Amino acid sequence: MMHRRAKPSVCNGYSELCDRGYDKVAYATTHNAYATGDNIAANQNKDVRQQLDAGIRGFMLDLYKRDSDPMNNPYLCHSSCTLLNAGKAVDVLKDIKTYMDANTNEVITIFLENADSFSAVDVAQIFKDSGLDKYAFTANTTSDFTWPSLSQMISVDKRLVIFDDRSTDTKAVPWLLLEGDYVVQTSYSVASGTSFNCQPNTQVRPLWVMNHFVYTDYSILNLNFERPAPNVASTVNTRASIVGQANQCGSAGHFPNFITVDFYDVGDIFPAVADINGVTYKSTATNTFSEDGSSSTTSGAARTPKAALVGMAASTALALLLLA
Repeated sequence: MMHRRAKPSVCNGYSELCDRGYDKVAYATTHNAYATGDNIAANQNKDVRQQLDAGIRGFMLDLYKRDSDPMNNPYLCHSSCTLLNAGKAVDVLKDIKTYMDANTNEVITIFLENADSFSAVDVAQIFKDSGLDKYAFTANTTSDFTWPSLSQMISVDKRLVIFDDRSTDTKAVPWLLLEGDYVVQTSYSVASGTSFNCQPNTQVRPLWVMNHFVYTDYSILNLNFERPAPNVASTVNTRASIVGQANQCGSAGHFPNFITVDFYDVGDIFPAVADINGVTYKSTATNTFSEDGSSSTTSGAARTPKAALVGMAASTALALLLLA
């Protein structure tokens, strides 16, 4: 029999969200959450620990293989581990586990871009090694499936939803969910200076990722490519801009669940998500990691102790793929 806790009075920081279905709530989400530091490919200023304490509840993580690793561990890299390597994925998962252990009324979602097609069993192993699998929620794709409320997920301590964009095996790993069965995304390739919309990239599903970040063109050594645009984050991440795109989704009959941004600490992501949820904004920041020097109040660049970052002058790295 599954142990059931008492019904929580606050869920993800707000009492009003407890009785809402998981699919009826908006979550502040970070695009390439791990990609931090002084690197041309970085999408965030602060690391995942700081993101958790600030109130981010959705995390996009990209899994890559490294030829130099005979154990075939998944690494968090951006386009290539030569360009940006934030270390083993299991280490970030351990941080999320630490946070969930300490903050028992939080529901969190992880999106895995499984770039090198790790098997479902291999992906499951890093969640088991981190201990996060204990929180993993199991869904199904039946036509009558209904997402439980946040309070229901919290009461049974199945507060982590994990989507993989490529490799799942629900018989072997029932909680590793194929993203395409549940989620649709808006465009993740919006040029700086152009407008956002709510057109779906794929077949419409109940859950919506509303991508709200832009790229800018960059050239070096006669190479042209797209890169994140930190210089316009203060404009892109305004409350009006985020809510404006959400209103487009609402006008089309879609509720945007995962409000995904670059450089989350610049602008108004948290007030905007409160607006989308129809609640009065309040700070839900915590200090789970403050004792080890990585408090969410720390200013400046993120801690990157495990990151192997390549400088902008590394021409071989800059010749790689688009930085989407």
